[in-house]
Amino acid sequence: MNRGEIWTLVDGRNVLIISLTGLEETYGAVLAIMLHDRGRYPDTAMSVVIGDPIPCTAVAVNIVQLRVSRFEGAKLLGPVAAPVIARVDQALRAVQDL
Repeated sequence: MNRGEIWTLVDGRNVLIISLTGLEETYGAVLAIMLHDRGRYPDTAMSVVIGDPIPCTAVAVNIVQLRVSRFEGAKLLGPVAAPVIARVDQALRAVQDL
């Protein structure tokens, strides 16, 4: 699992991995943002509209820690583009006042 990848979990929810690549090997868990259907939230300082690999919105306040076992049977949809993950980073900094 790599930072910037979007996965569909077995329960049908989509997540964007935001933790450092390799963290799952060390701690057995990753940090992810739960993704929402496109159009549900606007593109703001705290949210990022994503077009590929699926149309969705990442809201930076929706951070979850997921055990690696939650990804058993999950489907990798693909990575987001570098400019998109940069905007997600910016939204995370805004939400956390960094």
